[in-house]
Amino acid sequence: MMRRIAVGLLVVLVGGGVALLFQWNGHPTTVHFGEKSSLELPTAAHLLIAMSLGAGLVVLAGTLRGFARSVSMWRERRRQKRAAAIDRIRQEGRRRLWAGDFQNADKKLARAAGKDPRDLETHLDLARSRAELGDLEGAQKILEAARAQHGPHPQLLSRLGNLALARGNAGAAIDAFREAAAAQPESPRLLAELMSALATEGRFTEAVDAARRRLALERQPSRRAKAKRDWLGIRFRAAVSRTDPAQAHEDLKRLASEEPDFLPPLMELAARARADGDVRTADRLYRDSLRRRPTGAVLERFQALHAGAGEPARTLGPLRDACRRLPWAGPRLLLARTLVAANKLDEADEVLAELSRESTAKGRAGIDIAPERDLVAAELALARGSNREAAKLLLRVATGDRVPFSYVCRSCGRAVRSWVAECACGAYGSYDWSVNGAEQEAVQGR
Repeated sequence: MMRRIAVGLLVVLVGGGVALLFQWNGHPTTVHFGEKSSLELPTAAHLLIAMSLGAGLVVLAGTLRGFARSVSMWRERRRQKRAAAIDRIRQEGRRRLWAGDFQNADKKLARAAGKDPRDLETHLDLARSRAELGDLEGAQKILEAARAQHGPHPQLLSRLGNLALARGNAGAAIDAFREAAAAQPESPRLLAELMSALATEGRFTEAVDAARRRLALERQPSRRAKAKRDWLGIRFRAAVSRTDPAQAHEDLKRLASEEPDFLPPLMELAARARADGDVRTADRLYRDSLRRRPTGAVLERFQALHAGAGEPARTLGPLRDACRRLPWAGPRLLLARTLVAANKLDEADEVLAELSRESTAKGRAGIDIAPERDLVAAELALARGSNREAAKLLLRVATGDRVPFSYVCRSCGRAVRSWVAECACGAYGSYDWSVNGAEQEAVQGR
């Protein structure tokens, strides 16, 4: 109802306005369009025609503008619909890639990459799926094409470097990682990759520099600790790889002095001294390390040094000191073994008896000392001439789940029979007695 009243009022106002216009401007006026063309109408009519043309132009402009807006909105809806369809394909490809369905992931990602060639992330995922399928050459072509379009993007260069390493081309990997680190110098990850590639190529001096720069950038405590271990490990490898024995010796001494708790340089120096027949130097190195912090690796090497020279009793003092300082079973087991080798059988029996009394409680805590205990008991039985008992114990050791006095990597859990400086996971100085590790974890868990 109100709308009709408003329309009626508007018609009345317009009609009244036109009537007034003709009343005051009713005299004729001639408008000439040329020499022979003219139009004679009342002045009010000319004014109405002009205003009508202006209004018509405004309406036409508004209509065209509305049409253009409608076309633009239609195009945007179409673009969004197309982008959503591509994104669904891309996400499905990434989901399959994560799930390990590389064949179907490759198909989906190839479709997404073809529909949106500017999407770097999709090309990186597609290259990964090709690499997982074993098509390293195809993966490299995808990455090279993406590089031609996106330039030296750090993530792209990192993928190229890792792909080059997978193909055995450490030189190309170094070039890619170096360019990536130059493009993003504040990235510890890129420096770690550069360090690893340089070490693979045997360029340890440059690898040490990359490791040092990475260590300076790390701020998060656990990651900084990992970066420091890698830096020390690369310095150790650089020292060992020296062709000049005197220079290698100096580098190892410096590293051992700076980081006394980092075992690889000390163990290498002692091993070289023993190989040269310098038992006194090896003994001094081991004793100095044991005074600072007794560890299973140093205790075992120290005991082996003197047992090999036919003087196992020389190790009994440091071993007893380690047993007093450490609450773990490992040092006492090695002490018992050394007592057997030194023909102190009654003392060895006492140590084993004490450990046997504790084994039940340790077993409830998840600590298994049976392999080491049975081995030492077998050696004690052999020393006393009880061959049948020794055979029974040795059979139990041989069929057990763990090698006695073996070592386990604190970083990855890999077990080895004897201590080594570097684990297959890349960690240096990370091996400790497996029996010690189990007991330490149980104590920390409480």
